[in-house]
Amino acid sequence: MYYKEASEETPLVSLNPDKGVLIIDGNCNSEAPDEFFKEISGWIASYSKNPKDITTLTINLGGINISSSKYLLNIIYQLEALQKNGCKVNIRWVYNNGEDGNYELGKDYSEMASVPFEFIENFVSNI
Repeated sequence: MYYKEASEETPLVSLNPDKGVLIIDGNCNSEAPDEFFKEISGWIASYSKNPKDITTLTINLGGINISSSKYLLNIIYQLEALQKNGCKVNIRWVYNNGEDGNYELGKDYSEMASVPFEFIENFVSNI
């Protein structure tokens, strides 16, 4: 199990190898995301040696900067490699009303990788 609390610049990360469930939830705005994503990537590399039959990554971003977006794409590519080795991989991309740019980013990623993406609108009301 890998768990990291969210900060102002980094998302909450929960990676559960027993269930094959990965969650990235929050802001990815660190100007130096190398170490943050290096840990996640290392964990996924270890998990890939003995993965579950189905692995699901849920991504719910508050915001993301360019440097973090490259690392996130690399994580998606790591999961794509899992899929190519015979595991089922699902990516659940949560976005807010298509207004925050995250929907377009998810669509771009879905076109760059062969893993299936499910787009989930997280309706936020201002009432």
